[in-house]
Amino acid sequence: MSFSNHFSVRAPAQKRGVHLPQVRLRNDTRHALPVVVAVALAGVVGLGFGIASVASKGLGWDDVAGIAVLLLAATLAEAFPFPIEGVAAGSTSLATIFLVAVAVVYGWSVAAIAGFLTMVLVEVGRRRPFSRVAFNCGIYVLGGIAAGGAASKVGDGELLGLVGGAVLAAASFWLVDITLLAGVVSRSRQIRLVPAWRSYVISTSVPFAIMASLSAILVVLWDRSPYVAVILVVPLLATALYQRWLHGALERLREFDRLKDEFIAVVSHELRTPLTSVYGAALTLRQHELDEDRRNTLLDIVSTEAARLGRLLDDVLWVSRLDSGRADTFISRVDALAVVSEVVRGARTRLPAKLAIEVRYPDARPDVAADPDKLRQVLVNLVENAVKYSGEGQIEIRLESNDDAMRFSVRDEGRGIPLEDQHRIFEKFHRLDPDMRQGVGGSGLGLYICKGLVERMDGQIWVESEVGKGSTFTFELPLAAVA
Repeated sequence: MSFSNHFSVRAPAQKRGVHLPQVRLRNDTRHALPVVVAVALAGVVGLGFGIASVASKGLGWDDVAGIAVLLLAATLAEAFPFPIEGVAAGSTSLATIFLVAVAVVYGWSVAAIAGFLTMVLVEVGRRRPFSRVAFNCGIYVLGGIAAGGAASKVGDGELLGLVGGAVLAAASFWLVDITLLAGVVSRSRQIRLVPAWRSYVISTSVPFAIMASLSAILVVLWDRSPYVAVILVVPLLATALYQRWLHGALERLREFDRLKDEFIAVVSHELRTPLTSVYGAALTLRQHELDEDRRNTLLDIVSTEAARLGRLLDDVLWVSRLDSGRADTFISRVDALAVVSEVVRGARTRLPAKLAIEVRYPDARPDVAADPDKLRQVLVNLVENAVKYSGEGQIEIRLESNDDAMRFSVRDEGRGIPLEDQHRIFEKFHRLDPDMRQGVGGSGLGLYICKGLVERMDGQIWVESEVGKGSTFTFELPLAAVA
């Protein structure tokens, strides 16, 4: 059981294994450094005493085998934590169960060494920063020492003694864990220690009770027969796997529910504007005598907004096809320049006065292996996106071929995409201006559709952008085989 002993002062308020109050706090590693250093040094000292104690006493081969089994189990449990649904403690590791068993059965010195090895193997394997590895290893060393010391005050070999020793050892390990973690987080976030510690205790009390009970069961079984104790691994593994599956299924359901709500909100918002325009124009045409110019203007509004509604419904249909796997592709030999020219001709009829489109292509223009309709759809979406976020300047469409692929690039001179949004720009419903503060609307489906269609034609798509200097959307498709 590891209650967020993976130290990172840059982590958000909800950490693995804890749930701190959601307040805006300054996060500075320099404030936490004294605690980190103190815990790491204490861990080094404790580990040194533990090694010296084990060396002076010696271990039999039976002891070495038993410790190796528990150490392996603790390392695997620490490497693969699982969430407990309905508990605000985040992902929980079962490592404490096995480390407490080491402390009760073999003493504090072996528990200190086992705690260190468990954490260092996992953290180094994950390539964590040195400060984090040192801090977390210090926590497990000190926790193992505390657990072994507490168990030595109770255990007498009888059933009640073993149970009491295991529970007290688990409680000691837990208190050391959350106290040190609360100390480093309170320092890094500049909050008071007691409220932070209280939040840790409350949020981890349920997992602690479960882990303490399992620790007691393992210790009792191990005392009776280590071979029988191994049987406990099966239900623990089944429980962990089931919890991971259950949590994953519920997370997917929550994500589907969130996407449903977002879909309803986005589509409702995007439908309202054109419908209002069409309704207003139709009502004016019906109730008023209008001259020819005003009548044509209103008819243009109806035509434009109806086309906008049609594009929105097409986007929704494409998303449905992509999500259900029904967006079948019919790959054939396609003249890429011909498709690009067709898209550009259509776009130029709707361009703002201060915006221009230019096409650049090589002298040699090999055909691509693509679905022409889907290639056209991708280019239309990218060009419309460039027009929407540019307003003025130039849009450049460039074709470049290499040995096995044709590269299509659509570059604009618009506002650009912030770095933090670039990795999400192809997600469903993601929009740069969701509140339309800059007057740019959209469903957030166009780039998601582009990515899905390009991937179904065995291609890839990406973006390069700098705020204030524009964006370049690029995708590659394989060249058609030489006839």
